[in-house]
Amino acid sequence: MADKKNMIHSLDAWLWRRGIDHPAVRVMVRNEILLTALVLLLGAALFTVAPWVLWFGVGLAIMAWTFWGLARFFLRRGLGDYSTAFLRIVLIRWVGRLVLVGGILYVSLIIYQAPVFALVGGMLAGGMCALVSFALAARAIRRSAQ
Repeated sequence: MADKKNMIHSLDAWLWRRGIDHPAVRVMVRNEILLTALVLLLGAALFTVAPWVLWFGVGLAIMAWTFWGLARFFLRRGLGDYSTAFLRIVLIRWVGRLVLVGGILYVSLIIYQAPVFALVGGMLAGGMCALVSFALAARAIRRSAQ
């Protein structure tokens, strides 16, 4: 039990050092990362028997990476004035991220013949995990503030 708490504390500290300092958002990203790691490890172990588990994990990884990027962008300090140069950089980064996700999906679906429903299911599960984690963490924060 102590190892589990230590691992969660270490992951929270790592996320904090990378600029994810909002407690509810940090819980959401942490849960996404842990769920993704668990499913990818399970998928690698069961790949010969059930390859869809690995592809489900790839869908989860796409969503975890997306929420990670969103959290890092929106939790930055000092975004007050949006300059044209800043907007260009943001657009280039997000278009690059979109191209990379498109490339991952193309390689997964066309080259490796990944099951579509496994990828989509993983992405859906990642979105639901994020929503539930954020809602529960925000509720706990509100309760502790009262």
